[in-house]
Amino acid sequence: MKTMTFEAVAESAYGKKLASPIKYSGEYEAYLNMTEIMDKNDFPKDQEIVDFRNTQRKANARQKALQTALDAAGIIKPTLENDEQMRLQNMFKILVAAGKSEAEAKAIAAATLGVEWAE
Repeated sequence: MKTMTFEAVAESAYGKKLASPIKYSGEYEAYLNMTEIMDKNDFPKDQEIVDFRNTQRKANARQKALQTALDAAGIIKPTLENDEQMRLQNMFKILVAAGKSEAEAKAIAAATLGVEWAE
């Protein structure tokens, strides 16, 4: 086994957006091969495998049904080519990453693309 570490950022908790993201980290012992799992007798039970596979199948069916419903309702997935607000948001993110203030980035993006911000 090998000790593995992870880092993550929580942007929401208990169904609410946090005022500022919280960074956290931890560690766990990871198996390196099947022999280690067998030595620890840590195989999933048959019902756990069935539940796992059924959860995967349900998620896949749910996504297909949702896509069918969205298609039937005429709702298309927004892309840079068909959504001016998405283009505006992306340009804003680039400008902020380049060191512009949020207000300045919003103004530059709107002026450059000729698009007003939707509220």
